[in-house]
Parts: sequence; structure tokens; C-alpha cells
Amino acid sequence: MNLRAGTPLLAFMVLCVSAVELISTEHWDLGTDVQGSQRLDGVSFQEDVLITFGNYQYVTFYSTTPAGYGNHYVNVGRRPVAPEVSEWEFLSLTDYTQTTMDGHNTISMGISGDGNIHLSFDHHDVPLNYRVSSSPIAIDIPSEWTEDLFGDVLHELPGSTGPWDPLTYPRFELLDDGDLLFEFRIGYSGSGDSYIHRYSSTDGQWQAYGKYIQGNDNNAYINGLDFVNGRLYTSWVIRETPDATTNHDFFFAYSEDFGQSWYNTEGTQLDVPISTASNSTLIWQVPSNSGMVNQEGQFVDINGRFHALMRDDTSGVQLYQHYMRGIDENWTKSAINPGDISSPGLYAPRGKLAADATGNTLIALLPDEPALETRIYVATSGGSFQDWSFLVAIPNTSTEPLFDRKRLKNENILSIFVRQGGSYPDRKLQVWDLKLSF
Repeated sequence: MNLRAGTPLLAFMVLCVSAVELISTEHWDLGTDVQGSQRLDGVSFQEDVLITFGNYQYVTFYSTTPAGYGNHYVNVGRRPVAPEVSEWEFLSLTDYTQTTMDGHNTISMGISGDGNIHLSFDHHDVPLNYRVSSSPIAIDIPSEWTEDLFGDVLHELPGSTGPWDPLTYPRFELLDDGDLLFEFRIGYSGSGDSYIHRYSSTDGQWQAYGKYIQGNDNNAYINGLDFVNGRLYTSWVIRETPDATTNHDFFFAYSEDFGQSWYNTEGTQLDVPISTASNSTLIWQVPSNSGMVNQEGQFVDINGRFHALMRDDTSGVQLYQHYMRGIDENWTKSAINPGDISSPGLYAPRGKLAADATGNTLIALLPDEPALETRIYVATSGGSFQDWSFLVAIPNTSTEPLFDRKRLKNENILSIFVRQGGSYPDRKLQVWDLKLSF
């Protein structure tokens, strides 16, 4: 259902003068969020939930099935966004029912250059669940949008080798040649390893690149994967036990061969797998019990600056923190503290960072859970990315916001997936399109 905002923007949002001008806004309800206390839709480690490919935008989410409470289908939506935006249409994959009310068991989506749509879903220390479209439906656009466009659920990647169990946190990353990386954890919270596989858009087969981070009676929680200008970047915290209070320190590495070999920030090649017992990738010491959340956000701008969003209370106040590796490859850490947002507790929803096509304007999408808002701020390279100013707030959200990277880069449209606040069945899943001018 299309619910484009028809009232003046100022009727429900507040603006301020900044380096960015908000030209227009529209929003759509995708459907009703699942019933229950757990957040299954709109979680920070979903890469990705909202993707533009060609002239279409795609989205994925769970909805409650006709079977009732605790039974959910994977849904995939599409809409034309060029030459103009049109209505959403959805399909439900009814041959698999997701039943675990656990916020780990989200859906991740990737679209490879050959036009195939890949999905991985319903994981918390269980065998792999993976399925892919039966044909290149993102290139050869089918007239009917139906569930028979997707193949069966698989528990291994065709052509590749495991392990596939116990698996958590699947995520995809598109490469410039159209191939797709697939990253996940094998093991458990406080004791796990991280793996990468590569999909070939030429022959449709997967290849194991293997373990690239190895736990040492602990595990790395990565903030994401970003492939920019031929480099693959990641950052992480380490957790010593299943208790999130044992998160500590900030680490960084990059790869120039798609995740097969890795370098630290000084350009020193690392032993692979990278051991969590080594400090060779340590950037910033943050002790355990500092309110440091795992898997918040990272972004690499077109100029090669690496940005990570974290939080901690090392200043005496729990604040969002911006880590940056600048063009000169030096690191800074600075608080995002504009003074008009609630302190982000350890277990409060996580935010995201983005940037415009020039890389000179940084955007922070920050949940303010007490206010039930997603607040958006901007900072500029001219202000050393510390001149944060408020842009806009999306009302009535209880979400970890996710955005479409391609639309922001190519169209200056910040397209955001959010989950509303409130109770079932009034709580909706939405996409907001914010047209920006930089």
C-alpha cells in the first residue's frame, strides 16, 4: 500500500539549517511487522535489506503468516524507481516458515551482477539457510512477481565447501565485477570464527575463501564489509563471553584481493586467519564494561576515508562515537554529541553512517529510542566531520535504520527502511525516501 506523505513536511518533522537541504520526503507502508517482543525486521547487521539494481528497488522482510503468532514468511518486494517511482509489489516464500522469535534470525539479501537475487535467513547458531532466484530476475524483469521465481532452500553454497554450522550473521557484499561476497560467523557468541565465500556471476558457483578471523576463546563482531575502489574493509570489536558487557577495543583491517589476504592500518600484511589474540589490528583501546555495542555501523566514502559508528561511556557519559581513518591514514575518534539526542545505552537500537557521492558530507542515522525517533545528522569534511547538525527526524520508529547505498550515491536519495514503534498490529514496516541536495 502506498502511503506517500501528503501533508507539509514541517507538520511532522523538524528541520534546521545545515550543509544539506532536504528537498522532499515520501514514505510507504510495506506491511505489518511481526507480532512479539523481538525485532526480526530492521536490524543493524542485515546487509542488505534495501537494494537498488537497474531501474528497480528491492526489499525483504518477514510477515506473520496466516498460521498466526510466531509463524513468519520471507517476503521480497520490488518497485520501479526509474524513470519514476511506482508502487511496491510483494511475494511471499511460503515453503519455509520462520518460527524462532530471536532478533538474530533476520534476513539478508544480495544481488549479484548476473541479476540473481540471493537470500540468507533465520540463523542463530544453526545450519545455513540460503536460496537464490531461479533466473536473473533483476535483469530479465518478470511481468509476474511470484514465489516460483526462487529456488529451494539450500543448506550449503553450490560449488563451495563448509563448514555451514553453527552459522549466524550472514551478509553479502557486491564487488565491482558483479561477483558477490558472503560473510558469516561459524561458532558461538564469545567463541566463533568469521568466514568469506565468493560467488561468480559468470558461472553461478561459489568458492570458499575460508576463515579470515579466528577467535581465541572469544569472537570478533564485525561492523560490516565495504568494497570501495578495489579495497575490502572491515572493523570489529571482540567479545570474550556471550555477555555483551565483555565487548572491548576497536580493530580494523583491509584486503586488496577480495578477502583472501589482509593488511592492518599501517599496510603490514597479516597472517590469515587474523587472530583475535593479536593486537596487530588494534586501533583504539576501549575496556570491557564500557557500554560498547557490537555490529553498529561503518562506511567507506569515495575518497577512501573509513568511518565507523560505535558508542561507549569512557568520557563518563554514554555517547555515540565516530572513528575515522582519514585520507592521510591517521585515525581520530570523536563523540557525536549534538546535545538533542538521548544517550544510547548498551542495548539501545544501533545506528548507521552514510555519505554523499563526493564523500564530503557524512550522514548519521541515530535511533533515539526514548523519543521513538530516528534522528538524522550531517557533518562536513570542512568541519573535520565534527560539526554535527540536525537535519530531520523520522517519527514513531523503534528500529535500527537501514538504507539503500546505491540510491544515495547515484540519486541523492536517502532511502531508509524502518520499523515503527507501537504495538502489533498497528506497527508497520516502512520505507522513507528523503531527497537531498548537497
